[in-house]
Amino acid sequence: MFPPTTTTIPYRLTGLAGLILGHRLIPSLGPHKSMEPHHTTHHLQNEHHPPPGVYTARELVSGALPLLESIVLRLGGDAPNRVKAKDILIDGLASSLAITGRESTLPLSYTASDTSRKEIAWQAHRIGKSLVRYVREAINADEADPHLKIYSQCDGHLWTSGTTSLLLGPRSASDLMQLYNEWLHRMVLLRDALLPFENYEEVPLLIASSNSRGLRDFEEPRKVFLLECLTGIISQSAIVNVAKAFTGASLPQGGYGLQYSQGLVLPAFLSGSPSLHLLRYHPVRLDDSQTDLLFDYEHPVYYRAPKNEISQPEHRIPPGAWPPPSLVTLNPQVTRSSIGVNIGIDSSRRILQLQLDIDTGISVSVDLGQIARGRRYAYRASSNKSRESEADATPPPETNGASLESKETPLPSPPLEACDNPKKGFASALLHATARTLAQPGLITSTKKKEENQVHVFPAKDPLVGLALLGKLYPGNVILLDEDEAPESAEKTGKGFGARFVVLQAASSQRINGTHET
Repeated sequence: MFPPTTTTIPYRLTGLAGLILGHRLIPSLGPHKSMEPHHTTHHLQNEHHPPPGVYTARELVSGALPLLESIVLRLGGDAPNRVKAKDILIDGLASSLAITGRESTLPLSYTASDTSRKEIAWQAHRIGKSLVRYVREAINADEADPHLKIYSQCDGHLWTSGTTSLLLGPRSASDLMQLYNEWLHRMVLLRDALLPFENYEEVPLLIASSNSRGLRDFEEPRKVFLLECLTGIISQSAIVNVAKAFTGASLPQGGYGLQYSQGLVLPAFLSGSPSLHLLRYHPVRLDDSQTDLLFDYEHPVYYRAPKNEISQPEHRIPPGAWPPPSLVTLNPQVTRSSIGVNIGIDSSRRILQLQLDIDTGISVSVDLGQIARGRRYAYRASSNKSRESEADATPPPETNGASLESKETPLPSPPLEACDNPKKGFASALLHATARTLAQPGLITSTKKKEENQVHVFPAKDPLVGLALLGKLYPGNVILLDEDEAPESAEKTGKGFGARFVVLQAASSQRINGTHET
């Protein structure tokens, strides 16, 4: 509907070793009044809703400023040595956009392990600060409309005492209260619509031709999201659904990312971000067959996905024998990487796969959605905290492999390895060939009762190999361990029962985005 300009500049996804997704787009920013019937556009202008088009957050803030500017103009001049009216009103916005305090419109508390709530809270803090800054930088009441009137329903937002005194005082009038409530509510709606996007200042927000109420069209999706924010764990699907409101509103529920007219929205970690839950906008198109596409999980319910028993280990690591000499040879390297695109259950869905060629001679394809899920659910040895946070993160009780073919034969003992550092190491662990594990079909798990408390180690110094592992290992007790961290910390991390799957990464100081042939 609002096509961007396609360039010949390749777009690289830096967090995936410079993987080329396609060619860079230039968003078609600005209103598109010519596409609207005159009476509809006139109605939008009278209400100061943005006409159909594509806007940045800063542009939407500027578009709503006439409401505030009209209030400031009609309040008249400020008394000497008194706080200016515009500052009182903008400070009131800051209090409403804060995540704490009486006037907060999104009061979020969180525990150390509640990563989704913590990320959304800090994201709300960042965005709120930016929106207030935009207002302070752009407000100019000198040429405001002194006759602007808008009816605004009561949205229940509490005002600061300064705002209340000003708008209920002798300088004010009832229609100024209406204008302030409307402006404040639109800024709250904008803040919440931006919450999913790590690069919220860059994302082009689409006001579609079917939109008749501007930012107020987000009211119902916001209510659904707020209910989850304030009553339980914030699910990843809820975050993605909020992201669709002004990008791919016509797309079905679910998924982990999307394509719309102005580009792609993907999990932020794919660009090297430490975030577990936020998304990132990319000015690029991945699939030219259709504009609006939902990137969906290959297996929406992961614990119903096909599973397979973990393959035999290469070595059994005895207590204190760390690191074993074979660790170097078992670290596979990626020689080529790409993103595969497959049609999902309907024409509006796509299944994306991370496709890797490995120096051992094998090629693997791993669902990008399962990689994102596995990364969210994994534990980190350095923090000893769970990274699970989705509402559906806890699967049904384990069947202990009842649905799998599993023989209760003793695990053969691979040769013990010598080491030069007897002071640290796993109490006991099995070292696996990572490439062989990636080549297995289905999600990899361990169901043998005699090995249920075993530690399984998978070398993954190449970051793409590590991501692929997170998409292959059943996400019940997967632990991320940096190679410069104490191995015994991984044995104190996780659920405390069942087999542990340890993904051994490069040291954090060495994890850089390498470049592979694409």
